Amino acid sequence: MWSKIFKVSNHGLVRGVAIYSVTWPVSSIIQQSLAPTGNKDIDLKRAAKFSMYGGLYVAPTLYAWMRFAGYIWPSMTITSHITKAVVEQFTYGPFATASFFYFMTLLEGGTLDDAKLEVQEKFISTWKIAMMVWPVLQTINYCVIPANNRLIFVSFAGLVWTTFLAYRKYEKNKILSLADKNTNDS
Repeated sequence: MWSKIFKVSNHGLVRGVAIYSVTWPVSSIIQQSLAPTGNKDIDLKRAAKFSMYGGLYVAPTLYAWMRFAGYIWPSMTITSHITKAVVEQFTYGPFATASFFYFMTLLEGGTLDDAKLEVQEKFISTWKIAMMVWPVLQTINYCVIPANNRLIFVSFAGLVWTTFLAYRKYEKNKILSLADKNTNDS
C-alpha cells in the first residue's frame, strides 16, 4: 500500500497540488502580516481561499502548461529553454495573472462585474512586473531543475511572487479602509 502512495505522490501534478496548497496560503499569511494596517489579525478564511486556488487551479494549469511546453520544445538546449520561458510569459503569464484577480474576487464573494473591474485595474501593471521576473526564473527552471521538480521550483519561487500578488489584490482595499477610517475620524 505505501509503495502505491509513494508512487502517486512522486507524480509531478500531485506534488504540485500539495505544494501549492501550502505555499499559496503561506503567501497570503505573509502578506497579511506585513500589511501596514493596525490590524494584525490573520484572516484564515482568506488564506484557505488562497490554498484552494493555488492547489486546485494554479498547480493543474501550470502543470499542463509545462507538459505542453515540454512536448512542443522537447530539446534540452538553452535556446529551447529560453523560448519556453518567453513564450510562457506571453501565453500562460497573462492567463494566470488575469485568472488570479478574476477568480480570487469571485471566491471572496464579488460579482462578475467586480471581477472584471479588478482585472482591468490591476492586470497590466502586475503583468509588466511579471515580465521582468518570470522569464529569468523559468529559464533557470528549464535549464537547471530536473523535469519532475520544475513545478516545485516554481512553487517556491512563486511564494514571493504570490505574496506580491496578495499585496496587489488587497492594496486597493487597504487604501479604501484607510480612507474610511479617516472619514470616520472626522
